[in-house]
Amino acid sequence: MTADLALRPASIVLVGAAHVDQIAISDAPFHPGYSNPGRVIERVGGAAFNAAKALRVFGHETALVSACGGDEAAERIGAEFDRLGISDARIAWLDRRSATYTALVDVGGDLVGGVADMEIYDRLNPRVLSRRHVLDRVANADGLIVDANLSSAALAHLAALKPASLAAIAVSPAKIVRLAPVLRSLSVLFASRIEIAALLELPTEASDGELVAAVRTAGLARAVVTDGARPILVVEPASSWRQAPPTVDAVVDVVGAGDTLAGTAFGAWLGGFAFTDAVRLGLAAASLRIGSGLDEASARQARAIAAALPNPDFILT
Repeated sequence: MTADLALRPASIVLVGAAHVDQIAISDAPFHPGYSNPGRVIERVGGAAFNAAKALRVFGHETALVSACGGDEAAERIGAEFDRLGISDARIAWLDRRSATYTALVDVGGDLVGGVADMEIYDRLNPRVLSRRHVLDRVANADGLIVDANLSSAALAHLAALKPASLAAIAVSPAKIVRLAPVLRSLSVLFASRIEIAALLELPTEASDGELVAAVRTAGLARAVVTDGARPILVVEPASSWRQAPPTVDAVVDVVGAGDTLAGTAFGAWLGGFAFTDAVRLGLAAASLRIGSGLDEASARQARAIAAALPNPDFILT
C-alpha cells in the first residue's frame, strides 16, 4: 500500500475479527420473506481487519491478533494479510472452522441484516491473550485497537495491559455492552448512534446534548458517533461537535464503513493530526470504502475529500 507522506507512520496492534464476509446485494428494494434478485460477493472482512486495511492505506505498521480455524478460509485470510502488509499474529485452532459473516444489503447499499458465525472468537480469552508474542506487540506499539467481538474478560485483560493509546470499535448494539467494564480505559470509542444508545441505556431518539452528557458521565474520554448518512457527533474532553460526511454518489454497500473510519482516524491521530482533522480524514476514507473502495490511491483522495468538507459545527455543552 502507498503511504501518505503527510502522516507520521504509527505502529498499531489490532485484536479482534478477521474473517470472510459473504455480502448478498439486492438489485431492487429488498422484500423480506421473498426471493430477491441480486448478487453475492465474498471478501475478507471483520472489524479489526477492516480497520487494519485502512491503516495500511495510510502507511501505518499493523499487526492483527485474531482467531482462525484450520480451513481454506484461514488460508485465504492469511493471503490477504500478506498482500496488504498486515503482520499476521492470528492464533489457530486446527480442529475448528474460521468465523464468517453473512450480510444482506439493499439496492441502496444499506444493511438489511446479517448473521455472525463467530464462536471461535470466544477462544481469545485472557489466558490465550497472555502469550508472549501478544504482550510484546502491545507493549511496543503506539496504540491498540480492539473490537467488541471479544469477550468482556478479554477486553478487560487487554485494557489492563495499559497500552499507549486504546481505541474500541462497537461492532453491534448487542456486542457493544461488552465494552462497559473498560470505558474509562479507552482513548476513543467508535460506535453508531444505535450502538452507543444501547451501551449508555439511552433512547435512540436522545438528543445530542443528552448523548454528550451520558458519554461524559460514563467516563469516556472521546467518542465518535456515526448516524448513517447524517452528520456524526464527536465528543472530546473539552468540546463536542458535529461533522457532515462527504457525499457519496453511488453507495455499493456500507459494511465496513465504521471500521474504516475508526482505523483511519485513530492512525491519523497517533500520527500527529489534531483529533478533528483525524476524524475528518476517517470520514473521507469511509466514503471511499462504501463507494469506489480503498486502494493504493485512496490516501491522496481521502486527503482531498477531507479538505473539502464543511467546517465542524461545535456544540455548546
